[in-house]
Amino acid sequence: MAMIPLPRQLSVAVCGLVLLTATLPAAGEPLRFFAVGDLPYSDGEAVLLERLLAQAAAEEPAFIVHVGDIKGGSQPCTDARNRAVAKLFRALPVPVIYTPGDNEWTDCHRGRAGGRDPLARLASLRRMMFGDPAVLHNAALGLRVPQPDFPENAWLIRDHVLFVVMHVVGSNNAWSPRDPAGHAAFKARTDANRALLEQALEAGQGAGVRAVVVIFHANPLFEQPGKRGFVALKQNLRRLLAGFDGPVLLIHGDTHSYRFDRPVLDAAGSSPIGRVQRLEVPGSPLVAGVRVSIDPHADPVFSVRTLYPSADEDWLGR
Repeated sequence: MAMIPLPRQLSVAVCGLVLLTATLPAAGEPLRFFAVGDLPYSDGEAVLLERLLAQAAAEEPAFIVHVGDIKGGSQPCTDARNRAVAKLFRALPVPVIYTPGDNEWTDCHRGRAGGRDPLARLASLRRMMFGDPAVLHNAALGLRVPQPDFPENAWLIRDHVLFVVMHVVGSNNAWSPRDPAGHAAFKARTDANRALLEQALEAGQGAGVRAVVVIFHANPLFEQPGKRGFVALKQNLRRLLAGFDGPVLLIHGDTHSYRFDRPVLDAAGSSPIGRVQRLEVPGSPLVAGVRVSIDPHADPVFSVRTLYPSADEDWLGR
């Protein structure tokens, strides 16, 4: 597969990061991980989610991904609710990759969510989820977090696959031009996401990655190009496709509709780009997740299978 070159200079620092993060897969063994999101929205779903994640972890995936929305939109935005999910993540025997959803902070201004300040809720969420390394316990993955103010933004290279985790949320990505503080935060996040992708892609090209996975929360509504909050994300994805000619998988949640499709159209807007696939994980009220398998040497490169919590009697009796 031919890589499309970026500028010739690739810093020694980035090369060092690539050497630290790139690992060779065992012969014939695909990279496997588990993806879930938009859960839990109730105490009952929390019990089922714990069971589901235990099942997933028992299959020994490389890591577990949660794409955000760890509470219902109409539930009060409290530290206690976030802390319960942090405790669940902490107890898992495999590393966790988490990106915030809109319910955790963007939508906290709503009356039913407690009428809280969204940026204050985001600051609290960052401290709880990313301030304590034991919560996500993913240091062994070699995640690179290039922007200290955005601890949720990260990239890593594993088995010749580049993973990019960027902060893009539902509710039109918190695009709020009438709120000066909120809009300034939106612009800062937008700039940070672009810089993250540029750095990750440069490192990926230097490492000769064969596939790219981009993880974020929001459904960017590819069929609705006028959504202002998602314009920058779509531009970033176009830059990615211009700089990398291999297979790309987008993983998100937000609209609670499990799908595995090809929603990104070519420049003419007439045909799907076949090498770009999208996985949207299921969400509340359906408690389920997706096993993801990546083998850059196989056809297809990306394979998925849903997983539902078992009806184990020990669990049912809790």
